[in-house]
Amino acid sequence: MADITISSPRLILRTMCEADWPLFLRLNSDKHINRYIRDVEPEPMLREKFQARCAGEDFYVDDWLSFTLELNGEPIGLMGLSCVDEELQQAEVGYLLAPEYHGHGYASEALKTLVNWAKVYFELHKVIGRCVAGNQASASVLEKCGFQLEGRLRHNHRIAGQWCDDLYYGLLLDDGSSTS
Repeated sequence: MADITISSPRLILRTMCEADWPLFLRLNSDKHINRYIRDVEPEPMLREKFQARCAGEDFYVDDWLSFTLELNGEPIGLMGLSCVDEELQQAEVGYLLAPEYHGHGYASEALKTLVNWAKVYFELHKVIGRCVAGNQASASVLEKCGFQLEGRLRHNHRIAGQWCDDLYYGLLLDDGSSTS
């Protein structure tokens, strides 16, 4: 897939590239940021994930189509879209934002922008978002973008040795719903 750039009123979303390694490493190795996502992985594993995401050529085959969020030319976060089921036209979204940019609506703005673009570009029917129960900030981002809570998977995975419930959100894109 060619380089992609998507604009919102305040942000630029562009496909992730090698220059984004410091941001990727910072966000994925910060224990505070990852307390609701996963245990922090060793740098060599993170490097492998990063390289795979930068090399993503085919949305329907590769793990994630990954974007870097920029504010005034500064990288502030990461956002991705992963094909869950091509036949059912479903994708999953994920995002990480540097803590100093929390609380300003950047994640919601970027998510709305990405979903609206993906709806047209990939003709998606549904977008899924998930977060650990207790991650109110992430749940709020999804809800602000029109996602509805669809279910809770109890003890779905472990973080820091503790079982965690996952909340699954969905946004139907062809029922007249809008993320505007």
